[in-house]
Amino acid sequence: MDGLKLAKWRENFNHEIQHLQIKFDSFFKGKKLDAYYKLKLDETGANLCLEITDDTLPNEVKEQLTKLFMDAMPEDSV
Repeated sequence: MDGLKLAKWRENFNHEIQHLQIKFDSFFKGKKLDAYYKLKLDETGANLCLEITDDTLPNEVKEQLTKLFMDAMPEDSV
């Protein structure tokens, strides 16, 4: 994936994560949502990877975060 698509993917994710952040904040007050994950490049530098960094994140939130991440991936036509 080229740099433009990677930037668009990250931009889409960062935009959509705001909605999940609001839901998350209503349940958890101790830590912000971004303390539970990292966005990284894969070994080839061609794709973004979502890494859950804290196993205490509830499965429901992990699933929503993963779905949001995948949905944020730009189409090949971009």
